[in-house]
Amino acid sequence: MSRHYKTKQGFTLVELLVVIAIIGILVALLLPAIQAAREAARRSECSNNLKQLALALHNYHDTHRTFPASSYCNIANAPVGRWEHCHSWIESVLPYLEQAAWFDQIDFGVWNNQGVNPSVLNAIWIPSLMCPSDPDRGLYVNSRDGNYTPYTGSGDAGKSMGANYRGSAGPVNLNQCAIPAMNPNINCKFLKGSRPAGGSAGPRWDDDSPGMFSGGFVAYDFTSCKDGTSNTVFIGETLPIWNSLDMYFSGHMHVGTMNVPPNYHKVDPSCGKAKTSRGGGGTCAYAPSWMGGYKSEHPGGVQVAMTDGSVRFINDGINYALWCYLGDKDDGQAIGDF
Repeated sequence: MSRHYKTKQGFTLVELLVVIAIIGILVALLLPAIQAAREAARRSECSNNLKQLALALHNYHDTHRTFPASSYCNIANAPVGRWEHCHSWIESVLPYLEQAAWFDQIDFGVWNNQGVNPSVLNAIWIPSLMCPSDPDRGLYVNSRDGNYTPYTGSGDAGKSMGANYRGSAGPVNLNQCAIPAMNPNINCKFLKGSRPAGGSAGPRWDDDSPGMFSGGFVAYDFTSCKDGTSNTVFIGETLPIWNSLDMYFSGHMHVGTMNVPPNYHKVDPSCGKAKTSRGGGGTCAYAPSWMGGYKSEHPGGVQVAMTDGSVRFINDGINYALWCYLGDKDDGQAIGDF
């Protein structure tokens, strides 16, 4: 009488290790592709944000025959030096970003830290004004700029949105020339204009700039863009964690500078990150030029919206002179393809 025994089937240890190794190799191959696909999607969303912001400015121009000024600081009976509480150009275009409900609640007759404004501005959360590739996007404490406190000098300063998108003042000096050795004939054009007695230097008042935005009362229109709207940078992206003044609804530097190359903070991270503070003393306290430049978490470069509304990706290695020419609305330089 014969007996039939069933043998138990399974993997040997060697086979199991081979399968695990194969799975590991596949994951290693697929993960970068997945991450690249995700970044491509985020970059596309960021590009769309810039596009919509540029179109909102165009619609503002159609209504008012000018673009908004960068900052509105000329409030009656305001004490000199309170520029850190100016209203910004972002507030001006809120109705053209389908955010009229927020705009209608803002009291433009007082500083942005007075009256109802803190309860309005500190509550604003607009995803289209944030770059999805920025891991630190979102709300920041207003007091990170040291000068921003409630007008009474007491109480909680609150939080508001960090600025991922800045209007371009062109190759202009914000506080100091960061890299004059690169080309002193192009770099660091100083603002022209006047300031009230006791006011501070910088693009905060009625100063003229080479870009499509100044830092204060001056506003430009399409006719000022002599080099052509497709050849002049309008808006660029930045990372607010690197600059305590990169805030949409607090601070006075509502512009970015192009007198330093894109992503220059990777080359000279002198000031460090500033999530809840200035991130350093001395010149770092007032956003030296390289910290006010354009930067992103997109690999290899930054995205900018041109004045015609088109969006371009600018490589980190762009020729420095070309980068400066792209920021100047009236330098007479032939740009060509870039």
